[in-house]
Parts: sequence; C-alpha cells; structure tokens
Amino acid sequence: MSIRHKKTVFAEDGTDPNTVHPSDWNDEHLIDGLLGLFAALAVRPNAFPYVAADGSGALASLSAPALAMLSKATAAAMLEAIGGVGPASPAFSGAPTAPTAALGTNTDQIATMAALQAMRADLVSSAPSTLDTLNELANALGADPNFAATVTTALGNRLRVDAAQAFTAAQKAQAVANLALAAVAVSGAYTDLTGKPALAPVATSGAYSDLSARPSLGTAAALNAGTGASQVVQLDANGRLPAVDGSQLINIGGSLSYAAAQALTDAQRLQALANLGAPVASGRLLYSSATALSYPPFKGDLLKVGGQLYRIPVTGVAGLGNTGVYVNGVAGQNLAAGTIYYVYAFASGGVLTGDFCTTSHATSTTAGNVGTEIKSGDDTRSLIGMVYTSASGQFQQSALVRGVTTWFNRRSYALTTASGNYATSTAYFSEVSTSLRLYFLVWGDEPDVTISAASDLTYNAQCNAGIGVGIDGTTPLPGYGVPLLNNGNHSWVSAPTASTGLSEGLHYATVLGGTNAGTLTYNNAALTLRATG
Repeated sequence: MSIRHKKTVFAEDGTDPNTVHPSDWNDEHLIDGLLGLFAALAVRPNAFPYVAADGSGALASLSAPALAMLSKATAAAMLEAIGGVGPASPAFSGAPTAPTAALGTNTDQIATMAALQAMRADLVSSAPSTLDTLNELANALGADPNFAATVTTALGNRLRVDAAQAFTAAQKAQAVANLALAAVAVSGAYTDLTGKPALAPVATSGAYSDLSARPSLGTAAALNAGTGASQVVQLDANGRLPAVDGSQLINIGGSLSYAAAQALTDAQRLQALANLGAPVASGRLLYSSATALSYPPFKGDLLKVGGQLYRIPVTGVAGLGNTGVYVNGVAGQNLAAGTIYYVYAFASGGVLTGDFCTTSHATSTTAGNVGTEIKSGDDTRSLIGMVYTSASGQFQQSALVRGVTTWFNRRSYALTTASGNYATSTAYFSEVSTSLRLYFLVWGDEPDVTISAASDLTYNAQCNAGIGVGIDGTTPLPGYGVPLLNNGNHSWVSAPTASTGLSEGLHYATVLGGTNAGTLTYNNAALTLRATG
C-alpha cells in the first residue's frame, strides 16, 4: 500500500515543474494495497476490517467480551476480562491435561495424575493389597514406632532350640512353669519321680545277699580266675584266651582239626579249602555240538568264584548253549556271528552258570580271590574258556577250525587241511589258496604253535619255487624255501616252522608259495598245525 504525490521535491509555485508546488496540495493522491481494499468499506461502530475468503474487504463485529478486553489498559486486566488466569497462581477448572513425566523426573514439570499413579505403582510394587498403604503397614506393625527394638526384646525372652542360652535361675524356673514340666524333668532325680514303684533292697544295695529267690550257685562260682589248677580262665585285655594247655580240647565249633578225623559237611570242607588257599584248576571246556558246550568235572570238581569254592556238578556248568544264555551279564540272549567270547562261570542262585562276554580277563588281586583269572574288574566271574562263533552264531570245532579252547586243563590238538592241487604263476610269496587255511584260538600265556606245509611240485619251466607258512598274512615264517626246479620234474618240498609270541585271540595259518618263472602246480598240498588249548 502507498500514498504518494506525483512529484517528490518541494519548490515554490512557478519554479521547477518537476517539484511539488503549493498549488499541488489539492491534487489527487493514489491509495492502493490494504488501504485501497478497505477504502470502499462503510464505517461502522464496534467493527474491524478483514480480508474475506474471496480476497475482498469486509467488516466483522466485535463481541462484548472482545470489547471488554480491548477496553482494558494492561495485559493482566485483559486476561481477567475474558475469564483467564495469570501465570503466577492459575486456578484451572475442568480437566486440563499436561505431558506425563517419566519416573525419576526431578524438575519443575507439572505432575499429572498418570505420573502420580505410576509413582504409586512403583512404590507399592508387588506388595499385597492388605499392605499397600502406610495405614495398613502401621497397623501391621502395631502402630509401634519402635517395632524393631520391641521384636528384638521379645525374641530375647524366648527359649531357643537351635543354640545354647544362659538363663538365670528365675528364667529357668519360669520356663519350666510355662512348659508345665514335672520336677523330675529338670533334676533327673529318682526321688523327684511321682508314682514310682517300690524297689527291692537289692536295687539300691547291689548285694547278692539282698536278692530274693536267688539261685543256688555251683562250685565254679566260688573259683578264682586264672590259668592255674582249679581256676576259671579269664580273657586278657584284648579279649583273647591266655596261653593254656589245649591238648584236651575237642569238637570246638568252627575249627579244623589236624590231630584227628572230623565229620565235616560239604560246605565246611569247601570253606576250609578256600581258607587254606588251595589251588583250584578243575574242569575243562569242551565242544559238544554246534549249539552246545560242556564244562564237566576234570581233575577234581572244584571251581573258585568270587573267593568261594563251588563243586562242578556231574552235568557240568549250566547255560553253555548259543541261544537263550547270558551274554555280557544279560540273560536270555543269543550269541552273535563271527565273535570272540570269553566264557566265565558265575554263581546264579548258587548254581554255576556260564556268561559269554566280550570283555577280556585279568588276574584278581582281591583278598580271598587272589590269583584267580576273572573277567576284568569283576570278581564274580571266573574264566573257564574262549570261543569264536561261526557265521551263523554257532560253535565250531573241526579239522580246519579250533573255535573252542579251555582255560583249565588244556591239551594238545592238531588241525590238518585236506590235500588238493593248486596252480599259480604269481611271484613268491603269496597265498596258494584260501582252502589251505587253518583257524585257531590261542591264549596269551601259551602263544606257541608248530606248523608244517608240504606239497609235490610240478612246473613247465626251470624256476625257483616258493614254499612256506604264513600267519594272518603273506609274510613267510622262518623255515620257508625257494628250491631251484628243472622243467617237467616232480619235486616233493616241505616247510616245517614254528610261531611264537602270537597275541591272544583268533589267528589263521596258510600255505605260501609262488614262482619266478612259468606256471607252478602244488599237487596234494596240505597244511598241518599243532597247538595246545
């Protein structure tokens, strides 16, 4: 908006035409902008101009409150005129709101009801509804401002059951009275016992002469104690008999006599033998069939199990089949195929029974069982043999396989393959044929075997022919040979050998051979093995 003259510089009339002259005051002035917009409005009391929505000028009437406010000289008076309050001490009405301060706020910020509720909830926390006000807490404490001291004093006057207390005589008397105890409960004196029976004189004197209905004593009652003639033997300070002549003592229970015959029960005999530590090596594990073994008495009928001697029944140790037997301590099991089992005997309800275990053995060091070969770590199992089951889980014993061996009373045995003809052109040494294998079990304390391989050799070229014996492989044992053979001749060759230091368990022996030229035929080749088990 502007109000301006056409000329902007003042001068006297008749001077510079580009300046304002006095004659120019009645000249037309230009009014534009907001004043120009309101210039056309008619003047009206108690109204004020404003720009309407369409951009034109308009008048709005002032309300009575607005007129009242505008009539005041100060801002405080204007605020009061429209019902407002000042900033110093406002008095709000209705339900005014404000931001809710977070817990822990420590400023001049207004505290709303929500902030107060949050603070109260934090203060009460998880207290029960009967103890979540100061009044309830005060009532619970008996409105006692010295509650802690009061409780401490009261506890000091209580009889403890967890620790000793030093009471005065008066306190003790009061406690006894409160417990309604009789006098004897404190004194322990028989005289303080009420309703007590009348005792005979002997109860207080202890004299035999005061005992009524006393028996007549024999002459021994009057004898002195000692080790001389006509004296009663008295035990020494260790509860043992002193040195006396015992030549006349007979039939003393629980004693073994070496001076005369005794009628002992079988249990007594077994116990005496066990006490003497008599060596026990009776019985022998035998192959009976593919589904059964036996362990009958042999060179005696005693077997030590768990430090106790048992008699081997005439029918032998029980439970030595391949099905429904004890395996690793579990009853009713079947033997697995191709497995080495150690056979142990144990007492099942007093009956010697077999247990087939995959756990190896050890020598017992347990008192009463020292020297007995047992299942490692288990004195209840005594070793009696070892087996190697077939592919069908059965026992095997033949000219080719020694799959059952005994621990006690071992004996020599021989295995021999059937003779056969086998041709080879491979270099020595290699296995001539798996048909010439012999399988056998050995114990770690007796690992020696003697073996002999023999054959009639024919060949189609001059060559060196190999003949030897291998254990578990193709390395020939000492005693092998590689003789030089001429074309077309027959030569009988053999390789006797021995093997020592075999590990305990299953092994096989086989014929080894081969040639460095042409084709070599082993005619009537066979293998023989001798061992103990």
